[in-house]
Amino acid sequence: MSYEVLAQKWRPQNFSDVVGQEHVTTTLKNQILSGRIGHAYLFWGPRGTGKTTVARILAKAVNCPNRFQETEFDSIKTAEPCNQCEFCNDISQDRSFDVIEMDAASNRGIDTIRDLRENVKLSPATCTYKIYIIDEAHMLSPEAFNALLKTLEEPPSHVIFIMATTEHAKIPKTISSRCQDFDFRHLEDEKIIERLQLLIKEEDVSADLDVLALITRQSEGCLRDAENLLERLISSVGKDLTVETVGQTIGLSSSSLLAELTAAITERDLAKGLKTLNNLMKQGTDLSQCLDQLIGHFRDLRLLAIDNVLSEQVQSPRSDLPKLKQEAERMSVGRLSRIIKILMHTSRDIKQYGYPQLQLETALIQLNSLEEGIPLEEILNKLSALEQKFDSAGPSATVQSAPHPQETSPQMPLLTNQDTPPSKETARTHYEEQTPTPPSLDLNTSTSFSVSPGHQDLANLPSFWDTVKSKLPVKLRHGLLEGAVPTVNGTNIVEIACSPSYLSITTDEDRKIVADTLTQEVGKPVKIELVALDTVPQQVAAEDETKEATRKTPLMRKIEAQDDPQLKTALELFEATVVETQ
Repeated sequence: MSYEVLAQKWRPQNFSDVVGQEHVTTTLKNQILSGRIGHAYLFWGPRGTGKTTVARILAKAVNCPNRFQETEFDSIKTAEPCNQCEFCNDISQDRSFDVIEMDAASNRGIDTIRDLRENVKLSPATCTYKIYIIDEAHMLSPEAFNALLKTLEEPPSHVIFIMATTEHAKIPKTISSRCQDFDFRHLEDEKIIERLQLLIKEEDVSADLDVLALITRQSEGCLRDAENLLERLISSVGKDLTVETVGQTIGLSSSSLLAELTAAITERDLAKGLKTLNNLMKQGTDLSQCLDQLIGHFRDLRLLAIDNVLSEQVQSPRSDLPKLKQEAERMSVGRLSRIIKILMHTSRDIKQYGYPQLQLETALIQLNSLEEGIPLEEILNKLSALEQKFDSAGPSATVQSAPHPQETSPQMPLLTNQDTPPSKETARTHYEEQTPTPPSLDLNTSTSFSVSPGHQDLANLPSFWDTVKSKLPVKLRHGLLEGAVPTVNGTNIVEIACSPSYLSITTDEDRKIVADTLTQEVGKPVKIELVALDTVPQQVAAEDETKEATRKTPLMRKIEAQDDPQLKTALELFEATVVETQ
């Protein structure tokens, strides 16, 4: 007898042997026991998850006459095939004339479906049901699907259709709506490991749990892939499997070098990382496999960094958990997420452009310069501070003029926008301490000063107009007073020339806010009058044009914002750029 590979030798022959698809097998067994067997089934899901296997078991179960289980006192009916009768043996060995398997990938034309439509009319040769198993059903042509529609909807009572596919989206809705739909899912790692443990026990193979976990990780949830990989390893290495021999056989990097590389990334040791990568290349390691291992390793670290209760989802061997938890405590979830993102982009670039060593070296350089993330709340606070900073600066640079001789003494420091104006007593005391008192000067006589100390002179309003505007609400700064020109008319009257479009919507409350702000700035009551901008004398308009020319251009403000150290961090984090400044 010819040799059977493990995937064929250990193929499930009963519903109870199927691994990880209990939601499918339970429903099918209930249908068989109740006699509510459908006329068409659609099995879909990833490769190697048991679609064709379950189709064959279903074909045996509906045709087996000996579906009975003997008990101590009686025999009860069951949904499992006996696998001993002639019908079960013929179906298992692919000798039955009544169970026809078709490969739609090579028989996808309309002629094949026409022949099928003629054959379904014939009664079964020996079995109760004639079963058609159409594998890779999504490969059928549109014409073939159309020819199958009527037969699939109302086949003869002795016919059952079972279609299997890995591409459910490619099955027309007109076909899937006529079938009972069953989804097959990726197997959990624990299920695959349990099945592999049974296989190695029966095949007398020595392999510890770490080896089986490594095989399972490479199978990506497909039991058939795991069995085929185990078959390959036994043929290559023998029946004594270790982590080192398995890694060398399937092209994985050695555990020691992989540990060095992950440590170099964690510690931001670029030289060590590049040296380790070069050693991996000398060993002939598949760098794509190495990248997959790195992504899996940092994925495990991220799970543990989030919470230790997620340790059940970790794919690394259980013996490595204590060490992984220690590593996870030293890294933030944000940094681990960015590491995984960079490695995944590198894997994509290697598949698209090649140059695996160069791509990995570039990734290591990026990972070495990767800083810890800034909390979102801190970013928002910094952006808010920047906004306030720009608002206080105004739309243009503030042009400060020379102080008025009566505003302050040469020895007394000038007040900035952020300084709190000193009280009258404080200013007088400062003046007395710093300035020698002439014999003829009486410091108690207030008529020596035209304005109160600590306040601006209304006559110099153009010099501190931007300061006044910065203290007003945003809606006034960028609305009514945008481009407005103030003119002092008399001792306490200020005419403000505004855009005519804003004059009609300005309220008395807005006028009061501007008047109160000016009053606080000059230290005496001020009355304002709003006039249309086109009534401003030519001389004032010319002065306004000169002032406008000194303002910063949008490009200058954009460059200044991009170079701001606080905003620069946020721009780099979000890979953003400054579009417009106001």
